[in-house]
Amino acid sequence: MGWILYRYLVMEQLTPAALCFFGLLMILVTGRLMQFLQYLTAASVSPAVVVTVMGLALPKLALYALPMAALIGTVLAFVRLNADNELTAMRSAGIGFRQMAPAVLTLALAFTALSFYTSTRLMPTANRQLKTTLKSLGRAVIPALLREGRFIDTVPHMVFFFDHVDAQEQTVRGVLIHDARDPRTRVTITARRAAIRERADGKEVLIQVHDGMLSRMGSDLTTSQTITFQTYDLVLSIDALFGADSEAVWKKGEMTMDELHRALVQTRDRRYALEWHKRLALPFACLVLGLAAAPFGVLFPQGRRMGGIILGIALFLAYYILLSAGNALGEQRLLPPAAGIWLPNALTGSLALFLWVKAHRR
Repeated sequence: MGWILYRYLVMEQLTPAALCFFGLLMILVTGRLMQFLQYLTAASVSPAVVVTVMGLALPKLALYALPMAALIGTVLAFVRLNADNELTAMRSAGIGFRQMAPAVLTLALAFTALSFYTSTRLMPTANRQLKTTLKSLGRAVIPALLREGRFIDTVPHMVFFFDHVDAQEQTVRGVLIHDARDPRTRVTITARRAAIRERADGKEVLIQVHDGMLSRMGSDLTTSQTITFQTYDLVLSIDALFGADSEAVWKKGEMTMDELHRALVQTRDRRYALEWHKRLALPFACLVLGLAAAPFGVLFPQGRRMGGIILGIALFLAYYILLSAGNALGEQRLLPPAAGIWLPNALTGSLALFLWVKAHRR
């Protein structure tokens, strides 16, 4: 295959892959932004801070968008080439499907390299900085709660209502709080007054409730408990309020590959092994999914070209279902960490090899 044809095939894949990547990234960023927007808006945070938070969240989101972009870009390119009879013309000129492998590999390897750098270098640094930034925004939660005469549901699984609010002193009167964070128990608190404070470490918001009553009801609606109190401290985690991951997940996400390896050697905790293998396996998803995508655009007749696109998307979903299942089996010690994380890549790579052989013989 000559240089002109090689460059043509690469560009045919690159354009839809880039559009797909940026489109997916925009969707994922928008979803992530919605988790923070209600708090950031309530605290009148500047647009620069919002942009900073979203920028720091990008590496983790890109790690999942890159494999999808590699797959969809290649599928769309070969579907179009097949629909316009360009592949038929290439075969007539003596260019077999196997000879197109360098062009497909170029895009797949480029996305793999970008994903590998994101996974091992950018993501740990960005996650560490994102955690610091979110903790510094703990003060945004307090203005979000200090609203008078309204039911406030900005905190996940909780509802607040205050008759009177003193925003300057950060105190409230006529307090009603419904807490459903524990699915096994529903807690309702009513009180005369309360004060809302941020802890000195910036990790928690403390609602100190005075002169009230607490009612607990089990999820089965058969057990209940009512308590009167003079002072009750309700603690809200900043990480939970902002929809952030747990401390353990944050800790793994902030670690470099060397730090993960040292933690694994010291603790023998399988979670570190799973994270280490996932950092390597996800970039290689770009390679195996990209290679499997090209035959999907070729093996379907022109009248059924949507079949290739649909099967490509189905393959992407199947890959991540297998990855999630392998991760869960690894955590439950039913599979070794390496086997659980790398199994989807092995299966997808085998499928890609089978499809390439079939497409070349077609």
